[in-house]
Amino acid sequence: MGFKRYFVPCAAALGLLAAVTSGSAAYAAAVDKPFFRAGSVVIVWGGSGFYEGNWEAPVASDFYLLDNVPSGQAGNDIISGDVFTVNFPFDPISDGTSGGWPFEITGETFGGNYTNNPSFQMLDANDAYSAFGLDADTDIDLLGNQVRFSWFFVASNTAFDIYGEASDLTATGDFGALDYDNIRFNLYSYSPASPSIGQLSQDPGVGGGGVVLGQNGPLATLDDMAAGPTKVFDGGRRTARARGSIAQQSAGFASVYRLRGAPVNGNNYDLSMGTGILSADVTYSIYAP
Repeated sequence: MGFKRYFVPCAAALGLLAAVTSGSAAYAAAVDKPFFRAGSVVIVWGGSGFYEGNWEAPVASDFYLLDNVPSGQAGNDIISGDVFTVNFPFDPISDGTSGGWPFEITGETFGGNYTNNPSFQMLDANDAYSAFGLDADTDIDLLGNQVRFSWFFVASNTAFDIYGEASDLTATGDFGALDYDNIRFNLYSYSPASPSIGQLSQDPGVGGGGVVLGQNGPLATLDDMAAGPTKVFDGGRRTARARGSIAQQSAGFASVYRLRGAPVNGNNYDLSMGTGILSADVTYSIYAP
């Protein structure tokens, strides 16, 4: 009995010594892997809605991730909802339900000044025209030279493309025979002249084709985008040029639309065209270049 009492501890000690000397003991280790990866991000901002709605501006309502997105495919937008274009800097555009476009008096001998009050660039009973003088060349036009730019703004750390799609055409009254081809389209890309927007941005079209439709190319109409998403901007580099805020690093994209008279090679509006509504939705989306 005495032998057995001492034999077991001695055997355990000999086994432990053998394990240590043979190098089979377990060792503990901590593994770490710090890294910083900046993905491809495109932020689109403007307004939250139309003039007639409960809008806010400026608001960023699109946040696109372009990582692992094949070229020519839409980015992954991880903010629900859409950005609405604004008049510069942040006046909302109208959806057309509160009034028509103002008319421009042309060739007047005096007067004809338009006063908008209070809705921005919408003609209603609160507005006013001054008396004007007539001669053989005096005429009236819809919009005329008072072209409205509707803006959205983009800040990015990577190159991107923009695709546009026209849909939901509405043509009523005397405009019932008009279609997408009667809405002329121009797109412009540059940094706005503002002390708070774009001063630390760069032209994102450099290195790519820039504006594809409607600026330096052939005459464009919404018919060019009615068949589905169509590339309107071919980007080549990020908008951010130097350290700064999102607004400072943003480039502006401005759309201009004109009514093309009937026939379509006419020039804007004439009283003989009567009254009516011609409208469409134009949706711009960020794509991987």
